[in-house]
Amino acid sequence: MSSDKHPPEAAAQDDSAKFPKPQTHRSNELSRAETRYRSIFHHSGSPSIIVEADFTISMANPKFEELTGYRRDEIEGRMKWIDFIATEDRNRVRRYHAARREKEGAAPPEYETRIADRQGNDRHVFIKVGMLPEPGSTIASLIDITSLKQTELDLRNRKALYSAILTGYEGVVYFIGQDYRIRFMNENLIAQVGRDATGERCYQAIHNRRTKCLWCVSDQVFQGQTVRFEMKNPNDGKWYRSVNVPVRLSDANYCQAMVTDIDEQKRMEEALRDSDAHLREENLRLRSTIEDRHQFGDIVGRSGAMQEVYELTLMAAASDTNIIIYGESGTGKELVANAVHNMSLRRNGRFVPINCGAIPENLLESEFFGHKRGAFTGADADKTGYLDQADGGSLFLDEIGEIKPDLQVKLLRAIEGGGYTPVGSNEVRKPDFRIIAATSRNLAEMVQQGMMRSDFFYRVHVIPIHLPPLRNRKEDIPLLVEHFMKAYDRKIRPKVTDRVIDTLMNYNWPGNVRELQNVLYRFVTLQRLDLVGDTLSIASVAAEPENVAPNAPLAKAVAVYETRRIAAALAQNRWNRTRTARYLGIGLRTLQRKMKDYDIQ
Repeated sequence: MSSDKHPPEAAAQDDSAKFPKPQTHRSNELSRAETRYRSIFHHSGSPSIIVEADFTISMANPKFEELTGYRRDEIEGRMKWIDFIATEDRNRVRRYHAARREKEGAAPPEYETRIADRQGNDRHVFIKVGMLPEPGSTIASLIDITSLKQTELDLRNRKALYSAILTGYEGVVYFIGQDYRIRFMNENLIAQVGRDATGERCYQAIHNRRTKCLWCVSDQVFQGQTVRFEMKNPNDGKWYRSVNVPVRLSDANYCQAMVTDIDEQKRMEEALRDSDAHLREENLRLRSTIEDRHQFGDIVGRSGAMQEVYELTLMAAASDTNIIIYGESGTGKELVANAVHNMSLRRNGRFVPINCGAIPENLLESEFFGHKRGAFTGADADKTGYLDQADGGSLFLDEIGEIKPDLQVKLLRAIEGGGYTPVGSNEVRKPDFRIIAATSRNLAEMVQQGMMRSDFFYRVHVIPIHLPPLRNRKEDIPLLVEHFMKAYDRKIRPKVTDRVIDTLMNYNWPGNVRELQNVLYRFVTLQRLDLVGDTLSIASVAAEPENVAPNAPLAKAVAVYETRRIAAALAQNRWNRTRTARYLGIGLRTLQRKMKDYDIQ
């Protein structure tokens, strides 16, 4: 720092020399005002200095000492303000200094600059300057904004780095809020959409849909989960990999989606598979997509709700990620699980259904992981667990909410590839299977209540499929009635009148499709329509059964009864002859002979 031309002893002079006391009767009053002024100046919460016309600092408060590292006796009357200023800012500060003294308002009262402290470190400061009554004197208050400037610099650097990453990324990137409105789009996505759609809803702007995308995983992302999946886009038929990450900004939480085109890679993989199987799969998907579907495998319905289910089922089958099917009891969750498995590349593997609520708690681990002979009392032989049985196929966990948290930990390890050990064995097994889960419970609430582990929930809750209850798709009831009634031989099938259909349409169906199937079974077997509601009230509509004349031969009456009874049992057991024979208590060959005799097809 350069020193001024004042002699060193000037610093020792009392500060009162700056404020000469007029020898008048008001001297005492001025002295008190000066004392107050000095007290306020020295106790100011911000660094402050008084600068003379020649830039000499005549006064500095303790905060200025802290900021610069110099003592007051080194500063006052000895050092010039301009010497603290960074070299590249000095001309600007000189102009402000001169203009301020020539004309009021000719220089800005506030500005930013850099100063150097005793150690030579640059400090960014914000300065507010005011003129004092003494000619040429100004008072300057400083605010240290060094950390703020460094933060701004870091933000600019991060922005430049992120911008470079986005520019070099070949896929599309966008941010959405919880209202699905786009907060940010990269240049690739803007070019793809044809405009900057910031502020619009993502499913409308990007996917040309009127409602939320069926494959959307934003709900999971907003709960803090990073979700990765591959899918085949129904709009362009191409494969994409989507990585969805939660982002917390100052104003709200967002979901960042990074989508990469992997269609060429997928096509190369598919080309290596068996061509006939590939063609059958693609043909099935194409027909299912373009037709007005009223049946999808064993699932029946042409309502809008079921069309959405069919579309999502196709997408789920095309991927190899875990799936969870939500729906009330009797809505057909296992049928959807079967459809996903049979249309997937795992269809040649086993579909292993498990009713999680029907397994005794003390046998859960043995049932899932298997056991070695002698592992516990009653283990007389080695047992293969469900996970091994599903190797190469699909594991259907019905009512997954019944699995206890302790077993969830071990299942989670097996799902994530860590493997498991059968009970009584030291061998670590790592089967390859896909989980298709189903539940009638609210798993998210179970996580909040501590009844289900969050990591287990997010591992199985990748692609959710929601099945509507029958009361919300009553337009499908006539189609379902026709489907179930076709299972019975024409000769013994009662007539479904308009009155019967009206009765079925006006019922609330608490048991959903399964209840409808059972009602129709009783309708055929008992020749009447019994509907059991939540209040256990019964409404009956007389059917129109085939009458057997009272004087008919016994053989004919028996044949009519047996035909009706066998057909109903076959329908009840989904035309599985082995189960039907067991259900009727007769041999399989006897059943097959009677089906042939009575022409039951």
